[in-house]
Amino acid sequence: MIFFFFLIFLFSVAVYYLFLSRYRELGKLGLTIVSTSLVLLWIGLTAFLLTAFGIYRFDRVIYSITFFASIGLASFLRYRSLGLREKFSVLEIGKKELLFLVLFSLFSFYLYAGFPTQYIDGGRDQGQYTIFGYVIAKTGGFNLDVPDSGLIRNIFGNSVLLDYQAISLDPREGIDRRFPAFFHLLPAYLAVGYDLFGMYGLFGINSVFGFLSVFLFYLVVRKLSSPLVASAALVLYVLNVSQLWNIRSTLSEPISQFLILFTAYLLQTFFKTKNTFLMSSIGTIFGISCLLRIDGFTYFPALALYSVYLVIVSPKYFKNFLFFFLSFSLVSVIAAIYSHYRSVMYIEAHWAYVKLLIISFFFSVSFVLVEGVALKKMPTTLEDLRAWLKNRKKALRIITYIFIISLIGFIYLIRSDFVNELSNTKTADNKEVNFLLAFFWYVPFWLFIFLPFSFDLFLFRKKGIRTSFLFFVGSLLLFLYLLDPKIHPDHFWLTRRWVIISIPFAILGSFLGIQSIPVLKQKWKTSILVLGFLSGLTYTIWRSNLIFFRPMMGAYLEGYERFSGSLPADEGIYFTTKRSIASPLRYMYGRNIFLIQNSLEFLNKVPKLLKLGKKVYVIQNGDFSGYKSNLKFSKVVNLDLKGKFPIESVYKFPEFLYHKNLDLQVFKIETSDKIPLGERIEMIWNPANGGFLSKVGKIEEDGTISATRHRGPLVYGPFLTLPGGKYELQFIGKNFQNAEFDVVYNQGSDRLLESQKGTEDNSKTLLFEVKLPIVDDLEFRVFVEGKSGVKIDKISLKRIPQ
Repeated sequence: MIFFFFLIFLFSVAVYYLFLSRYRELGKLGLTIVSTSLVLLWIGLTAFLLTAFGIYRFDRVIYSITFFASIGLASFLRYRSLGLREKFSVLEIGKKELLFLVLFSLFSFYLYAGFPTQYIDGGRDQGQYTIFGYVIAKTGGFNLDVPDSGLIRNIFGNSVLLDYQAISLDPREGIDRRFPAFFHLLPAYLAVGYDLFGMYGLFGINSVFGFLSVFLFYLVVRKLSSPLVASAALVLYVLNVSQLWNIRSTLSEPISQFLILFTAYLLQTFFKTKNTFLMSSIGTIFGISCLLRIDGFTYFPALALYSVYLVIVSPKYFKNFLFFFLSFSLVSVIAAIYSHYRSVMYIEAHWAYVKLLIISFFFSVSFVLVEGVALKKMPTTLEDLRAWLKNRKKALRIITYIFIISLIGFIYLIRSDFVNELSNTKTADNKEVNFLLAFFWYVPFWLFIFLPFSFDLFLFRKKGIRTSFLFFVGSLLLFLYLLDPKIHPDHFWLTRRWVIISIPFAILGSFLGIQSIPVLKQKWKTSILVLGFLSGLTYTIWRSNLIFFRPMMGAYLEGYERFSGSLPADEGIYFTTKRSIASPLRYMYGRNIFLIQNSLEFLNKVPKLLKLGKKVYVIQNGDFSGYKSNLKFSKVVNLDLKGKFPIESVYKFPEFLYHKNLDLQVFKIETSDKIPLGERIEMIWNPANGGFLSKVGKIEEDGTISATRHRGPLVYGPFLTLPGGKYELQFIGKNFQNAEFDVVYNQGSDRLLESQKGTEDNSKTLLFEVKLPIVDDLEFRVFVEGKSGVKIDKISLKRIPQ
């Protein structure tokens, strides 16, 4: 089946190549890339439509592309005699350029596909997309319903949740109906990847889009500049740590980036054509973005600005743009209607943002239509306006530079402090970050300072008019997501917004800006370009070295599979407080698992479920020994997941990796004739294991954690579940007089022990009491200032006999 798929794929690419060969604007390389991209998009749309109807199957995808390619071949052969003969184009770049591009693209594909991030946990988007792709491949659609929902609700009430992370119950449909809180195109692609190569195909699907984007990026920049500029920008674009990180993950942003670059290349190539069908087709391709992410609807204001530019600079091409814009709008409306019915929970969760998108949509569409009417009814007025602007070109250039520099200055110097002051933010965790400063960790500031000169190229010179679409989309999203990226729990999470086009646009714009400096001679521009590239390459490799040839969470897939295979074969019902493991165990490994919201209330109601003859298991970190009830807890197996992951902080660039470990246990719950009293609880941890995390510490080879030059939580975790009682907690290490310690639970919202300063050099003992019958997510935290010299060798906990 896989061999047949690739055979049909190559056949389809060949048919597209023949069909498009009559467009002489495309060179041989462009023909190949466009043909391959169109087949890839058709595969995704087919999988998406099959998923929407709940009938996805891999063979149906193959039948679809076979049928469509056969129709295309038949049409080509039929009309060939009427003058539609293929006119094969010349190679649009030199042979040495082609050799460099092919070799570098293969190296890029190796970087993208060879080191995937095995993010299976359901706690964040990467894992949730992975789960949805797997479910589609296995069931043909979003079959997320759970048959025992009614039973669990009747017994446990609100102490147990019936939904999962990003899998929501729709109250209008009853408790058994669940919907994914995402758009659906990416999971459809992931299903295709899974059917091709299993989980590694699912993890690697974005590398295909990244591979094609390498060619598109180069061709777009090459038409604007020289091979030197295009090559320099391409290398920094591919090796950028954010680019590597996002393409290796199961996220939707790499496909969004591909669609923007693909659209930019097509518009750049066919800008002067009068073929309205072509322009409508390109608009349709760009509209696919709205099936992928809600961000796709933010493109409307950029297109409205683009239309103003065309009306003023090139009014004869406005008609082409109008067909492009209308087809994009039509696809976006279809996507919005589909989302209303199939992603309603996601829309409602982002309703404040969606309202702004609706306003911008109506404003943009109305604005473009008014421009069209004005162009037809008031051509002389527009001519006068163009003449007026032309006479003031120099002043407008100065105003543009002042505006851009002022906007950058506002973002860098004022914006974060202004927002914090306006919102009266007091705590460090809730303070806004200086996003431009963070952006410079991915695009060196000494290159970024040349970016404003590229605005001159696009706005005031004819040379950049073919690529002006990319300029307006890139610049709008760049400044929009510098002002507010909308999300910032940690740094690589934040760059999801930037990698769509902000980082690529800043890189290519910076190099184009160097070439556009008006007062320098070409030899000085070349010198600055070479120096900027070499320094930027050094900086980029330094940043990317964190993950360059390292797969993240490399043993997670093996850990989940080993754990699932070791669980009891009986039809038990599982419960856990850990949201990240619930959905993968439910939907990927077939375990009937539910989320505990209140452990005490849950345990009090477990006997009702046991009386029905059900086998009950609980998964968590911590021992139930000593919980005073008529329940017996027998340890069955461990869930041990190990892998490396960047330090999760938005306040600094992640300078090293930590062990992203989950160390959980499975307990079988049974009734007991006697209440257990005084059972021993004693645990000893290596700091880098057992569920402990760090945001500012360096994890050594032996598992100890050493403080770096940064301030913050050196250790936190391990998110225990513990019964009531008095406990002794001990830290062993050095320089503890420079650290503070506390004990919290319930995700840090409740405190068991107030912060205490270390008094001895190499040890710290804390005494605390759990007064509730049981607590969840118990954390032991150590905070340090910069350059504290604190090191943690061992952590131990034991219950004090009463």
